[in-house]
Amino acid sequence: MASTYPAELVTTPPVGRQNAVAGWVRAHPIAAFLAWFLPVGWTFAFAPVLAERMLGLHLPFEPFLIASTWLGLLLPTVVITRLVDGSAGVRALRHGILQVRASLGWYALALLAVPALATLLAVLMVGPPDATPTMVLSAIGSGLLLQTAITFATTQLWEETAWMGFVQVRFQARHGAMLAAVITAGLFTIQHLPLFVENAAGLLVLVAFFALAIPFRALQGWVYNRTASLFLVGLLHAAGDGMAAGSIGGEGFLSRLFPTADSTLLQFGATALLGLVVIVATRARLGVVR
Repeated sequence: MASTYPAELVTTPPVGRQNAVAGWVRAHPIAAFLAWFLPVGWTFAFAPVLAERMLGLHLPFEPFLIASTWLGLLLPTVVITRLVDGSAGVRALRHGILQVRASLGWYALALLAVPALATLLAVLMVGPPDATPTMVLSAIGSGLLLQTAITFATTQLWEETAWMGFVQVRFQARHGAMLAAVITAGLFTIQHLPLFVENAAGLLVLVAFFALAIPFRALQGWVYNRTASLFLVGLLHAAGDGMAAGSIGGEGFLSRLFPTADSTLLQFGATALLGLVVIVATRARLGVVR
C-alpha cells in the first residue's frame, strides 16, 4: 500500500553515515574507546570536584567513581568489542572475567603480594605498628579482605576488563607486551586526572604516577598473559587499592595499622617493585611466549 505521508516527510536512516562511523570504530577501536571514555567517564569523575569548587557542595567520590567505571569504561568496552569482534569477542571477554580456575599460588599472589610488601615497607619506614592482636585481626578482616571485596566488585574487576582485557591486549598484539604496558600506563594516568585535580596534585605527582604505573601495568600484563584471567587481574588491583586507602565502608589495612604513613605511596611502591621484578625476571616479555 502506498504511503499516505508527503514525500518531503518520508526520511530514511543515514545508512552511509552509520557505516562510516562503524568502519572508523572497527579501524580505530582504542581511539573510539577514548572518544567515549573521556567525555563520559570524566563527566562523572569530575562531578564531585566541580560541585565542591563551584557550589561548595561536598559529594562522596566513590559513587561517581563507580559510575565512571561502569558507564565510561565497561560499557564502551563491551559495545566496541561487539562491533569490532562480534559475539565471539564478547564471549572471550566474558570468559576472561569468569576465568577463576587457577592454582592457589596465583590467588596468594593476587591477594597477599602487594599487602605483604607494602606492610614490610611501612615497617621499614615508620616501625612496627602500635596495635594489639585484636586490632591487627580487625585490620585484616575489615581493612584488607572486606575492602578488597568491595573495590573488586564495584570497580577494579570492571576497570581491568577495560584496561587489560580491551586496551592493553590490543596494544600488546601490535607493539609487544612491554611497550603495551607503557602506552596503557599513559592512558591509565590520564584516567586518574580527576583524582589529581581533587587533591590539588602538581605536575610532578602526575609524572611520578605515570612512572609507577609502568611496572604496575607490566605486573598486570604478566598475570593476564600467564592465566588469561581478568578475574585475577582485577583481584590483584583490588587488593592493592583496598588495603591502602579503603573504599566504601571504611579504611584500608594500611590506614588502620600505620596511620602516620602515606598508604597510597606504600601501595604504589609495592606494586612498582613487584612489577620491576617481573620485568627483569621475564626480560620484559611479561609472560608472552615467542
